[in-house]
Amino acid sequence: MPVNDFTPYLNSFDGLAPFDGYVEKGFLVDFIGQLTDAKFRDAWGVDPETVGDNHAHTKWPSLSDGELWFETFNWFAAAREARGSYTMMTLGSCYGGQAVGSYLALQALNPMPAMLVAVDGIPQNMVRTRGQLRNNGINPDEHWMIEAAMSGDNSPVLFPIGAPGLGAQSCTQCNSPAARMTILDMAKQNGTVEHLAQSLLLRNSTGLTVNLEEGTELEAPAEIAFVSALTLNDLLAPFARVDYVEADLQESEGLVFPPAMDQLTKKVRRVHLGTHSDLTHEVLEGQFRERGWDILFSYLPRRTYETPHATFEMLDGVITAVNPALAYA
Repeated sequence: MPVNDFTPYLNSFDGLAPFDGYVEKGFLVDFIGQLTDAKFRDAWGVDPETVGDNHAHTKWPSLSDGELWFETFNWFAAAREARGSYTMMTLGSCYGGQAVGSYLALQALNPMPAMLVAVDGIPQNMVRTRGQLRNNGINPDEHWMIEAAMSGDNSPVLFPIGAPGLGAQSCTQCNSPAARMTILDMAKQNGTVEHLAQSLLLRNSTGLTVNLEEGTELEAPAEIAFVSALTLNDLLAPFARVDYVEADLQESEGLVFPPAMDQLTKKVRRVHLGTHSDLTHEVLEGQFRERGWDILFSYLPRRTYETPHATFEMLDGVITAVNPALAYA
């Protein structure tokens, strides 16, 4: 199967009417009709007082929208492929937009019982994910909402807690041996080792902060604290089959996916990854190929791409991989 051949997929949204209707004050709406509380987008400068209370005319993403098109394409492709029941996992759920979008695509195209699995290490993000489901008519108590960091093993990880909705956190930022040693060296230099030990023992936190997206308009502080860690093998264990796994883990994908490749190949039909470095992208693509997956799309991060159909910019890279061993007849 050729990689990055858009020809079979350019009409993926044909025959479907994008949302066109009234939106309540304080809410955003997308093309599939997914409502998002504007407060969930506050990290991106959205003011709830200035949105909603209007009639919204939306349109489907085009390829020139880059990442948005790839995400939406996979919602619909996974929905069309499902049979009997549907399971979708979103790793690094942020406020739950990927889970809800996938669910609404399923109900629009191929209605059936569904299980959503959402994982995020930031407590406020899991509150928002639950709220996103409720705001779109989905009972979060009927799905699997997990507050944990995704990692390569189950050892607790140091993780930047804060800046909900920003989507800039991962367990690679603060948890490496070098990062941990830096924290200890700072405490020694500042004479705060006792304070660090007390904070770790009593609050599972270093008491230190890191600036996320430093030097940009999105810069925000986050506290470095211990959080529970979950592996992809843990998530896959209860399921005989998973229709779709979506992950945006800010470089932690390089820790999370390699140990689970065998179970992914056994159980998962479709994977869509946001990637954050050339090396991790190339390693993961290679591992999918080695196990016989078809790579539909592969674009490295932080580049502009020109294709016969459109020019688009990619901040995150994308890998969309489909497992032919689990195709339905």
